[in-house]
Amino acid sequence: MRYFLFLVIAILFISCQKKTREKAPAEATLWGAGKISIEAPEFATTVNADQNEVYFNRTSADRSTMQIMHATYANNSWSDAVSLSFSSGLYRDVDPFLTADGKRLYFSSNRPKKEGDEAGDFDTWFVEKINGKWSAPINPGAPLNSDSTEIFVTIAKNGNAYFVSERDGDRGIVVSRFENNRYQAVEKIPLKLRASAIYASNPCIASDESFLIVAARDPAGNGTPDLFVSWNVNGTWSELKNLGEKVNSPYADFAPGLSKDDQTLFFSSERPGIVPGQNEGVRPPGDIYKVHLEAILSELR
Repeated sequence: MRYFLFLVIAILFISCQKKTREKAPAEATLWGAGKISIEAPEFATTVNADQNEVYFNRTSADRSTMQIMHATYANNSWSDAVSLSFSSGLYRDVDPFLTADGKRLYFSSNRPKKEGDEAGDFDTWFVEKINGKWSAPINPGAPLNSDSTEIFVTIAKNGNAYFVSERDGDRGIVVSRFENNRYQAVEKIPLKLRASAIYASNPCIASDESFLIVAARDPAGNGTPDLFVSWNVNGTWSELKNLGEKVNSPYADFAPGLSKDDQTLFFSSERPGIVPGQNEGVRPPGDIYKVHLEAILSELR
């Protein structure tokens, strides 16, 4: 009898858990209309392991103010997004990344390193969750930061950090490996498209480092960025492959983010969404889209 009751409770628990997570579509679909995706520009998405919390960027119409927003999912709907306490809009806080355990939120910001200084270039920062609240922002210093710009950090389960850096006058994706409980000097991530080196940005690393999703402009394309994937083959990154029409559009597609199980891709797109198509020369605001990634990657391999 006790076993039967335990089984019923377990089934009910699993059923309730499923209801707190949205199913990812087979083709990219506008996500969180009216709550996450609204008329303002949104980009750079990161979710917790249960996919019932999301952190993302929302900006003013002219993109002069950039804040990190937070929303929760319950009863089959998303809450209204609110800005995090430390992200008031005074500084440009962008590119949030939540660690797998949910205890640390990394982001990029032009906030000054010392109180009283003026805003500078972008650095990597983080906050830690203490008693359910986020700490004041912490600058981890070198090697995650330098005297140049660092943006869009993404971190594998083993702690290895991938991000874009302009150090040494060479803008590109680098990795700082987490070894012996500390970050090591950065290594460049060389990426190629049709056998030629290509600049890519917005790195998004799989939790096990088996693949890397990036935004890049194909020289043979229409000039807007698409999302591409590169696989880690025994420590060497394979040639980039376009994620295809189930993900990309004729508009700018960028700022990828993965679910913690690596099966769902969130990204930003400037295709007509909440706001319809714009007149030529007017940049669309952009919204957040969601797609089931596993089948797409299987088709590309």
